Amino acid sequence: MLLAAIPKCAIPLVLLFSFFLLHIAETRAGTSDEELKKGAEKFVALIESKNPSALLDLFSEQSTSFISGTYALPKAEYSPAEIRKDFETKTGVYCVFFDTACLRGVDSNERARQRARPIQIPLTSVFDLVVTAKIKKFVTFDVSSMNGMVALMLTNVSPEAPAARTGKDAVVFYFRSEHGQMKLRNIEFQ
Repeated sequence: MLLAAIPKCAIPLVLLFSFFLLHIAETRAGTSDEELKKGAEKFVALIESKNPSALLDLFSEQSTSFISGTYALPKAEYSPAEIRKDFETKTGVYCVFFDTACLRGVDSNERARQRARPIQIPLTSVFDLVVTAKIKKFVTFDVSSMNGMVALMLTNVSPEAPAARTGKDAVVFYFRSEHGQMKLRNIEFQ
């Protein structure tokens, strides 16, 4: 009925446009909880296996934000090139993921330099948080067309314990779907 109202020469154009809209809708249907969880599990597995070179491929091309109370990172947002440099020199962002001693040392020195108050919960690298946890649970939130949040609950006590504390019992990741992969856009830690 609708096609009858359209001139015959325009029908191929209308069909092409319809397929384009269908493709856009499928793309926007986006990320499911399962895709988000699998992306987070892959990301954490690379951390657990201490594979920084593979992990570098899973940071967002748009940059990654680090949300924390630490003084170990001089700024909140890092480009992929800056993250790669920190991984190569084993400083900054590398310490957040793989080196607790480095993370604590830089934070402590910078707090002393700025005369800031001492940190309440000792900083721990994501690697050390993950490998020492007896229980690891991935909880997904806010799954939208391209983005999603995953709270990685880490604990050495029963799941019935009080709420997890970021940096001690939990790390929160925000992923973005880029080129068919979940890439880290933000991370919340102590």
